[in-house]
Amino acid sequence: MKQLRIKKTAIILSFITLLTAGASALDLSLHLYPVYEAPLNNFMNKAGGFGGNVGIDIAPVSLRGRDKIFISGEFTYSVYPIEGLGIQSLFDGALGLGYNFRINDRFAVFPEFYAGLWSFNTSDSANIQSASGLVFGGRVGGEFYLGPAFSLSAFGGFKTYYTRPSPFMNNFELGIGMRYSLSRGLFSSNKISMEENEVEPLFPVFFSHYSDNPFGHFTFVNNEENDIYDVEVSILVDSFMTTPYTIYQAPQVGRGDSFEVSACALFNENILELIQPKSSDLEVTVTYYSIGKKQTSTYNIPVTALSRNSMTWEDDRRAAAFVSGRDATAQRFARLVKTAVRNNLRKDIPENVQYAAAIFGALKAFGINYVVDPSSAFTDNVGTAAVDFLQFPYQTLLYHGGDCDDLTILNCSLLEALGIETAFITVPGHIYMAFDSGLSADKIGSVRKGYYIAAEGKLWVPVEITLSQDTFSLAWSYGAREWRKAGENAALIPLKNAWSLYLPISVPDSDVNIDMPSQDILIKHFTEARYY
Repeated sequence: MKQLRIKKTAIILSFITLLTAGASALDLSLHLYPVYEAPLNNFMNKAGGFGGNVGIDIAPVSLRGRDKIFISGEFTYSVYPIEGLGIQSLFDGALGLGYNFRINDRFAVFPEFYAGLWSFNTSDSANIQSASGLVFGGRVGGEFYLGPAFSLSAFGGFKTYYTRPSPFMNNFELGIGMRYSLSRGLFSSNKISMEENEVEPLFPVFFSHYSDNPFGHFTFVNNEENDIYDVEVSILVDSFMTTPYTIYQAPQVGRGDSFEVSACALFNENILELIQPKSSDLEVTVTYYSIGKKQTSTYNIPVTALSRNSMTWEDDRRAAAFVSGRDATAQRFARLVKTAVRNNLRKDIPENVQYAAAIFGALKAFGINYVVDPSSAFTDNVGTAAVDFLQFPYQTLLYHGGDCDDLTILNCSLLEALGIETAFITVPGHIYMAFDSGLSADKIGSVRKGYYIAAEGKLWVPVEITLSQDTFSLAWSYGAREWRKAGENAALIPLKNAWSLYLPISVPDSDVNIDMPSQDILIKHFTEARYY
């Protein structure tokens, strides 16, 4: 007995599972029709009858996107108040086949034909015999959709209660009612599908860049049976965003139409605390109105935020985000150097050039070294999507060294902290820096030929920062030679231009203690500096 009960329970659960799955895949709806029936023959033709029709409609086939062929199972109970005989009852149950033709978003018409069995009960107070037989009929009606799942109906039709040798009764019927889609209202409301999604890893250093520049793209399709309105798409990454960010709005999207969305976001500075990659969920929410009802679809897409030192070299300007004159350690270093040498400046050399020489000498005295990182080098990664590791200015000072991109970032940050404009120089396989000499480009004829770069209305001084333990004059001359040698393959990228796309950032823990060279040593290196 126990095993039999278990088997019965399993069968029932399986049936419920299949019914639920079928209801979510098919259009399963419930209808309720109050009906007035006007007999056209029989003894009941003196008075009409009233009834109620309840049924389940299943639409397994859709045509033209939203027309439906449906199968119905229905039950009708009718009562006929007959003078002298009281209330007489009639029952019928039938299976039907119909076609729902959707004219537009709100209106549809439908023809339906049905057949089944009927039964007329005797009345104890009337000398009337019981009767039963086959019932046939058809109706034509219209529907008005109040919402995606709910509609009102009105119809007229003909029904015959068949017996031999002649029909028991022929009726003309009129009805109104409602239909409720169980599939749409209870089992599934997601009619916007995400056909494609592409999400790139997040680089914390570009967190402000992402407010206007996408890191992902989505394609959605409107699978509703009607146009949708006030469409809005928002995204949220809980770990790095305070509130959802709206990335798409459209007043209307047509039925069956697709729309593409680019993912931008307002990330907060918490993302700059990442020193290791972190995986999170990107929650994409689509809201819209379908026949007056607000609908919501939500998708969760995995996204990885890389460490704050990560970057790719698809665009050399990206490295500008690491250059910051507000880096606390770099700022303190630069100001101490300026304070030490400002009373020893010469009048025959541009001031910017002398401060750059002082910074170069201070870094040499500090012990900055060029260190080649074979696993993370500009030479190998330039122009690719390979992830490189770049140091912030304070890190290069703390580690007393870095590769060419790290030293470029540091030197540019130190000079920017003093208000001197800087630039990246890229030549095949290498990046280094230049700074504004303070001379205008029209002075090019009065300076040593080949040692300056005229651009942006200024004369720039190229400095090969990897020669960190040599002299400023050698670094200058070597940087100028690399520029000339590269010719058309060399590019000068002023930081102020790159910052229009990649804003400079300073990480929260950039204020670290470092041991500065003494003021006497700083002055010694500065006074011994040669310029070319």
